Amino acid sequence: MRRLAAIDIGTNTVRLLIVQADASGRWRELFKLQEITRLGEGLYQSGMLRREAMERTLNTLTHFISRAAGLKVNKLLTMATSAVREAVNGVEFVQLVKEHTGLEVEVIPPEKEARLALGGVLGALKTDSRRILVIDIGGGSTEFILAEQGRLVKFWGLRIGVVKLKERFLHHDPPHETEYRQLCGYLDRELEPLDFPQTDAPELVGIAGTPTTLAAIDQQLPVYDPAKINNYLLSKTRIETLQRTFLSQTNAQRQLILGLEPGRADVIIPGTALLWRLMEKLGYSVCRTCDHGLREGILQELIAREILSQT
Repeated sequence: MRRLAAIDIGTNTVRLLIVQADASGRWRELFKLQEITRLGEGLYQSGMLRREAMERTLNTLTHFISRAAGLKVNKLLTMATSAVREAVNGVEFVQLVKEHTGLEVEVIPPEKEARLALGGVLGALKTDSRRILVIDIGGGSTEFILAEQGRLVKFWGLRIGVVKLKERFLHHDPPHETEYRQLCGYLDRELEPLDFPQTDAPELVGIAGTPTTLAAIDQQLPVYDPAKINNYLLSKTRIETLQRTFLSQTNAQRQLILGLEPGRADVIIPGTALLWRLMEKLGYSVCRTCDHGLREGILQELIAREILSQT
């Protein structure tokens, strides 16, 4: 038995998962944690990662490494996505992480991010649908993954995410009506290439912070519980109702909503708008939510590498 860990460095959130895995690849969760560091803060305007955002993320990574050491982890795999991938100084950040923590960060392309996220999702999904469309709403990018019987069929990636959308369109608290209309109009234009009948993929699956947070809010969870998020059915009607509530409140008021992680109070509106506009465009009335995603996919990649190295 080996103890393995995966770290997902996202534009908004850094996620850690520590497990115990056997030689066959089966694993049991020992510990997981996530921290909102907003690494991609200001990236839309400047094209660069801010020093303070990098420092917040470095501090979180140092804490994660300490947790892994305390649990005697044998191997740790760290991957970074949109913010590091796009930033002019992304390489500098990777070097800083290496110098301060010893971690080797693998910056992955969108296609690999989609493949790994799908692998993570399938471990927790319960559906009879042969074909599914997975939407992974990140801080800096959004991936759309069409899968059939667990196999990736087609992938679309858009360089839009909740942090970028918030910084580009929402400048008041609460947002002005004109700002929100401009946001929705922009999303409709960006989603135009995703033009296929809903019958091509009867089931929509939402992963990452926005869908899982909406599922937690809809259930009024005082404490986030992945078991209650996985396979929860979230209706488009309910999403619209929640969005009207968000738009009527300030960030401070939103932070008091049961199920809403305080660090997401300012980005829940663009994330919800993206999910809602997609469902409207493609004709989905329900979204199945899933807590698993890229972090679990990274772990599966690590397990596969470990098994291969021992054969």
